[in-house]
Amino acid sequence: MNVYHNPAQMPEGDRVIIEDLRIPACIGVYPHEKLEKQVVVMNIEMGLPTPACFRSDRVDDTIDYAAVADAVRQLAVSRHFNLIESLAEQVSNVIVDDFGAAWVKVRVDKIGVIPDAKCAAVAITRLNARMFGGVALSQSVTGARDTSQDLVLAVSEEAGRT
Repeated sequence: MNVYHNPAQMPEGDRVIIEDLRIPACIGVYPHEKLEKQVVVMNIEMGLPTPACFRSDRVDDTIDYAAVADAVRQLAVSRHFNLIESLAEQVSNVIVDDFGAAWVKVRVDKIGVIPDAKCAAVAITRLNARMFGGVALSQSVTGARDTSQDLVLAVSEEAGRT
């Protein structure tokens, strides 16, 4: 379960990083994008839930980046995504829910979709609600109203109570 947060309060610390993971995916809203796969490039940072791996030297005590890459690939090719925002959100959910990351940063790039630009991209950061408390993303977004400021405040207030 993920929560929005104030980026200025992003926890720093130990992390596992996957850079430039290239995946052919069905993504886009335009008719021509629904006909052919496009390569998306993902950059992912995952906050380690504990420092146990530094003492144990065991993969079971960390976030297995190979398993994460496999899960992300499977998700990206599992269906058509209209928006890279939606793909990034689903990737963050998998990493937090299935791999127990304390937090996750996901950047998804679509290469060559805008003339004279390297890419179009989205970058999101999500906190693990079980570790940081706060308002769960899935329980907080209502209608088309922009609730991002409300969520930042709710997360900040809730974090102060724990």
